[in-house]
Amino acid sequence: MKDREITTLKSSEIDLNMATPMLKQFLDIKLKYQDMILLYRMGDFFETFFEDAVTIAKDLEITLTSREGGALGRIPMAGVPAKAVDSYIAKLLQKNHKIAVCDQTQDPAEAKGLVERKVTRLITAGTLSDPNLIDSNKNNYLAAITKDKNKDLYGLAYVDITTAEFRITQTNLSQLISELNCIKPSEILAPTKKQKIQPFQIVPEETPDLDDEILRNFNCTKCSPSLFDEKFAQKIIKETFNVSSLECFGYPEFTLGLISAGVILDYIRETQKQNIPKFDVISPYTISEFVSIDANTRKNLELTETSRDKNKKGSLLWAINRTSTNMGARLLSKWIHQPLQNLTEINKRQDAVEELLQDSQSRIKLTSLLDKVYDIERLSTKISNNSVNARDFLALKDSLENLPMFKELLKDKKSPYLSVFNQDYSQINTLCGIIDKTIADNPPISIKEGNLIKPGVHEELDYQRSLLSGGKEWIENFEKKEKERTNIKSLKIGYSKTFGYFIEVTHANAEFVPSDYTRKQTLVNAERYITPELKKYEEEVLSAQSKSVEIEYKIFCDLREYSKEYVTALREISHNLASLDVLLSFAIVASEHKYIRPYVDNSNALIVKGGRHPVIEQLLPMGEYVANDLCIYSGAEENSDMTQFIILTGPNMAGKSTYMRQNALIILLAQMGSFVPAEEAHIGIIDKIFTRVGSVDDLSTGQSTFMVEMNETAMILNSATEKSLILLDEIGRGTSTYDGVAIAWSVAEFIATKIKARTIFATHYHELNIMCNSYPYIKNYRMTIEEKNGEIKFLRKVVPGGTSRSYGIQVAKMAGLPEDVISNAMHLMQKMQKNYVTKLGITPSKQDSETPQLSLFIE
Repeated sequence: MKDREITTLKSSEIDLNMATPMLKQFLDIKLKYQDMILLYRMGDFFETFFEDAVTIAKDLEITLTSREGGALGRIPMAGVPAKAVDSYIAKLLQKNHKIAVCDQTQDPAEAKGLVERKVTRLITAGTLSDPNLIDSNKNNYLAAITKDKNKDLYGLAYVDITTAEFRITQTNLSQLISELNCIKPSEILAPTKKQKIQPFQIVPEETPDLDDEILRNFNCTKCSPSLFDEKFAQKIIKETFNVSSLECFGYPEFTLGLISAGVILDYIRETQKQNIPKFDVISPYTISEFVSIDANTRKNLELTETSRDKNKKGSLLWAINRTSTNMGARLLSKWIHQPLQNLTEINKRQDAVEELLQDSQSRIKLTSLLDKVYDIERLSTKISNNSVNARDFLALKDSLENLPMFKELLKDKKSPYLSVFNQDYSQINTLCGIIDKTIADNPPISIKEGNLIKPGVHEELDYQRSLLSGGKEWIENFEKKEKERTNIKSLKIGYSKTFGYFIEVTHANAEFVPSDYTRKQTLVNAERYITPELKKYEEEVLSAQSKSVEIEYKIFCDLREYSKEYVTALREISHNLASLDVLLSFAIVASEHKYIRPYVDNSNALIVKGGRHPVIEQLLPMGEYVANDLCIYSGAEENSDMTQFIILTGPNMAGKSTYMRQNALIILLAQMGSFVPAEEAHIGIIDKIFTRVGSVDDLSTGQSTFMVEMNETAMILNSATEKSLILLDEIGRGTSTYDGVAIAWSVAEFIATKIKARTIFATHYHELNIMCNSYPYIKNYRMTIEEKNGEIKFLRKVVPGGTSRSYGIQVAKMAGLPEDVISNAMHLMQKMQKNYVTKLGITPSKQDSETPQLSLFIE
């Protein structure tokens, strides 16, 4: 190979015999982690070589250099400073890379040849536990998926290793995708499948064996298919949880979920090495426990972020989040994404909110206490996986010391969510006392640098510290003793870096030097000596620092091991505090914005009086939001006059979409257990919420706007039940007008007569207004506007009756289209209106009769 030529070979293609000793060490390690980027410590930098260097140079936007590789020529190299490596790791994780961190495990000064190195950390998106790399207000889930070979059934398991939450479920593909969009795992483990051999390939490529939609939207990691095995899962789960049977974890009903759980446990063992967290339980659940919300609906309703710019402000989470703790914030996000269908549990939450709402003084005091609580949930896991430090222990102690005050404030509450604090905390107090007596007030983050432990904890530690801090006193006493023993008044004790401690005696007093003095150094006017006692003291002082650090580390490890007995109890406390935090947040929002307790039951009703959008009303000046009513029932009989299906008409920007989203959010809040922004509300439990509001082309699958719209509509028609809520906006607008009206009419008719779900159907196809003549449970409503001198004002009020005008030209004028365009559009519309004929009995209102919408139904 030519000199200075940079090799393009991959690390797996290198002949080790051609590599330099350092590169051979690198390649030996890289061979074990070929699917990861290997960060290889060299002094103050972590370096990468070969294909890893090319990858990180591109993804981190750093310089790609090269270094001499002996017979290999020059090899690609790129590196990052060791002191900032975590920030670079975070960026690589965002690019879906997995990282192996290879550290120097030997002091370079002691190395005779190559410095010893080994991989100390394996970092993947789903196994992050470093607080610097994860969002404290979000869960970081690692998931695994197992597919049934014979039917549409999947087993899903997911875990957050920072909180030890471990859950499994089983469902079909459609609901699986919805659930993945709910939990948003950072990484999904999947079995591999071999693709067909492509031209110029020696072996077929292996890809994750998952649906294309999952592969497009999630970070998937390939695993050996042999791991997705029931016997393997039985073995590893029994070993991990020390149980003899898996029935306590839902076996055999959740067999596929448990197989996925086994894969996760194996992956955690592989990546976490000796720092495996303690898991208390695997919790099975069924999808039907929660309101089903598909990915599009989550996006349309802007539950935790806005759909346009992904900001928290403007989302439902932003509007109702008054939590004080990180664990409370995480739980609130879960409750938003998983509203309940269990009426008993909904009422339990509402009872707690009501008690907190009625006691303003306790609300203030509880909020103040929660402000002092650290993330006990993640602290408990740090104890279990040996990553806890001394500052963490102090944070835990400071948090737990507030429990008696929580107990006192909540002692008279009836709700199970609140009365749970009325328990004996004596064991927790014992833990707090031990931490308080053991850990120093301002310890360092590192647990191997000393200064962790308080004085008085360990006699030997105190002695070693006295050697360090009390040396002056010992020297003074030793000097005084030697003066008295030798009768040499000018004798003094000194210290030099070269010779250590010494006794200095002038030449004039040399005859009085005792026989146990050993000459160490001769000066012009004096001699320096050492004695066995002084030598022993010197050795003790020199070793005191390392000994004290060693003793402190052992004391800390003993405390850590002792604390592991409390991990399960700490997690229960953290769960109780997180629930309190969320319920208190509900009560605070209810107080601030005059929310009321909705009546929730299993009826077919959906009645909201004076409902408001929980987000928009907070973005507008107080009192400006226009409240609206809704009264709608599912399952109407054929000739029933009870409203089941609303056709909502009105111009763009009049508030149709806001009205629909508002009612969906009120339902979600109610089934979360929260109070709602309304004067009155009666919510018959909803099992699924569907929205189809706006579309764009899906370039990743080559689908047009209209195809996307039809796919979403098809999913709704095939999945909705009588207990669902359906919100449809502008069905059929992506094709010709005739096709669009026909599709919209047919979809509306199918929902109203076959599914019989509670539905709001917003449209500009005013021809649909006449459907009420055939189906009395279909009712027309419209958004009111005020028109004056050709200008319109949106009143935002929903009233009975349809409209046959869209006011499109007026809205276009408001948007700023050139006057020539507006004038021409008015002229063309008036010209076309000369042929306006209606044969289907549409009777425009007086307001609408001047410039009616053109009818499609013309003979």
